[in-house]
Amino acid sequence: MTTDPTPPSPPRRLRLRYPSSFPALLLVGFLIVAMPLIAGLVSNAIAIEKLAEQSRIAVVNAAAASREAQQLATDANAMERSARFYAATGDRSLMESWAQTHERFRKTLDAFAANNKSVEAYRTIEDIVRLDDALATTLTARSVGTDTIRMIERDLASLTRMTESLGALTRQAIDSETEVLQAAAVRSRKQVFWQLLAMVPAALLLIAGFTYLLARPIRDLDAVIHRLGEGKLAQRIRVAGPRDIERLGEQLDWLRQRLIVLEDQKTRFFQHVSHELKTPLTALTEGSALLSDQVVGPLNAEQREVARILKVNSLTLERLIQDLLAYSQTQSAQRLDRKVAFDSAPVSLKDVIHQVIDAQKLAIVAKGLIVRRECERVACMGDSGKVRIVVDNLLSNAIKYSPPEGEIIVRLGRFKDNAVIEVIDQGPGIPDEDRDRVFDPFYRGKAAAQSGEKGTGLGLAIVRDYVEMHGGSVKALASAGAHFRVILPQVVQGVA
Repeated sequence: MTTDPTPPSPPRRLRLRYPSSFPALLLVGFLIVAMPLIAGLVSNAIAIEKLAEQSRIAVVNAAAASREAQQLATDANAMERSARFYAATGDRSLMESWAQTHERFRKTLDAFAANNKSVEAYRTIEDIVRLDDALATTLTARSVGTDTIRMIERDLASLTRMTESLGALTRQAIDSETEVLQAAAVRSRKQVFWQLLAMVPAALLLIAGFTYLLARPIRDLDAVIHRLGEGKLAQRIRVAGPRDIERLGEQLDWLRQRLIVLEDQKTRFFQHVSHELKTPLTALTEGSALLSDQVVGPLNAEQREVARILKVNSLTLERLIQDLLAYSQTQSAQRLDRKVAFDSAPVSLKDVIHQVIDAQKLAIVAKGLIVRRECERVACMGDSGKVRIVVDNLLSNAIKYSPPEGEIIVRLGRFKDNAVIEVIDQGPGIPDEDRDRVFDPFYRGKAAAQSGEKGTGLGLAIVRDYVEMHGGSVKALASAGAHFRVILPQVVQGVA
């Protein structure tokens, strides 16, 4: 029996390795950014040093060649004078002076030949050596005739011209060397320019890269803290970066887990409190209902009013408890990314609106309000219970803040593929500065505070949460009174 080979493990993704600490990351970043600049400075320093050494050698050689060429010309003139005097007088003592000058002349000529490698100078030096050897042979002879004197004078004149030509060749060599140095300087200048042109973008790219690497963990931490501040606790916190930043991310994840525990405890607390309150509240509601229905005996007008007040306040209290429990459960589910119970089915919005208005008839009649219905037959996919709570909370809000004998308009229509519900009252309205905040939990605007109406500030927060569960939106519009517009998508065709 053979067994299947173990499947190969999936390749591991290449993960960016950060240094062990944030200061180490800064140090590495500065070093890498500085590397092109340091390399450029070193390269430029080497090029400048090379050019300076080449210039120094050229200057030394040029000075030595000029000095040697001048010395050759001087010695040649001195040799010519001594030879002429000897030819004219025949005095052999003059040959000693000529011999000393001739020895110095040959040493200088040898030194000049060693320092000058040009072809023309080499040929001229060879000619000078041959002519000088011939002159030395002639001048050392015992007798000098007239023809010999003429030949000596001719050769001496040629020797002087040749030494002068060495001076001209030396100047040409110096000019050539100067041109070479100028070309080298131009090359060095171009090299520095192109290095700067290459180093600046390279340094900028490295700076941009390390700015990203430095900003990435900070940006991740900012996003994590923002997510914690919004109460989104479902996603695990992992921050990539140096080890100290990763440890900070681990601490934030520990904090997230603690918040999840506290969130669960708070939800259980609300559930227990609501359960404990519902039992006596149910007894109060049923007792007030029995009194109002005069089951235990007839009541006079004052007793009936007391029974009515008990019934209304017990219903209000029950509603507040339900709002607190519903909001707590919804917020807890959103923070922990848990699914909220959502029964999606076709919902006839017109029927829901009629049911809510009928359920609120007692409060409507108590304030003498008129509710005008402008409803089309529109249906959408959604949770009928949550849609009913949305409409109920908006209508309750309108009833609460409407003046006695005021008018409330409830509209239902269709815009493209969306259902639109609007609730408009004639109350004090919502100031511009409160319009974006009225949907925040426990927030009560100036109008609510001045009206003296009691409430938890959760009704509109629950409206927003339930509408967003349906993928819709709700907003408060500018109007004399309060004007709320709810948009629900997924309109269903053919539902009565």
